[in-house]
Amino acid sequence: MDLLREKQRMERLHKVNTVFFYVVVLLGTFNVVWLIAKGYRLDEILFRGVQYVAMLIVMRLPKFLKFRLRIEVPLLLSTVIVVFCFSALVLGDGLDLYGRFRWWDKLLHAESGFVLSLAALWIIHLLMAENDKYIFFNKYFLSLFLIMFSLGFGALWEIVEYSYDSIAGTNTQQFMASTTGSIFTEQDVPLCGHAALGDTMGDLILDFAGAFLVSIYAFIRHDKIVERYKNASMFYNEIVDEGKV
Repeated sequence: MDLLREKQRMERLHKVNTVFFYVVVLLGTFNVVWLIAKGYRLDEILFRGVQYVAMLIVMRLPKFLKFRLRIEVPLLLSTVIVVFCFSALVLGDGLDLYGRFRWWDKLLHAESGFVLSLAALWIIHLLMAENDKYIFFNKYFLSLFLIMFSLGFGALWEIVEYSYDSIAGTNTQQFMASTTGSIFTEQDVPLCGHAALGDTMGDLILDFAGAFLVSIYAFIRHDKIVERYKNASMFYNEIVDEGKV
């Protein structure tokens, strides 16, 4: 019965992913055409168009890993990543919610702790194989690993944003005082001194806070998480045995 419920849940998540894919295609096409009709600069159109392309790549990546590298990405994890990337790439950059709402970037960084924690659990299973049970069953190490993984990946992301801003001349680290959007003009005013560090440090603090809350939940609900993990593993092993992956 548990395996049946898990299978039904996975099927529902797969349908959601499929709907998201077509929504991104339609929304991206409409948005780019609208930007051209409104006379936006070419660099702005290209930047926002690239966000939609990146989103489509993210959505197709699990299938690539599955059929090319024989790596199964859990549908729950891939769905959470899709929703997160949709909020960041499509809504944040494509529709410029970063520029319209100052809190949008902070909201996503707070959510990233949850997303990265799920990714950490999957990576443990992927790298440790049969030995992962020793890590999952140690709730102290599991909680610590979730925090360190999320914080480490958050720091890596800040390096990526800094490098991208340096190369492409964007404002993903929001070092401008007059706009929080990823695209800025010569009229925008940059932050100076300690204030220029605010976005980067704020993002890292939120990454830590999100991961810390998830680690507390993982610590308290450890037995339930292990039980759910066992059911999911049984479900995936059953699929492999049937030759469906």
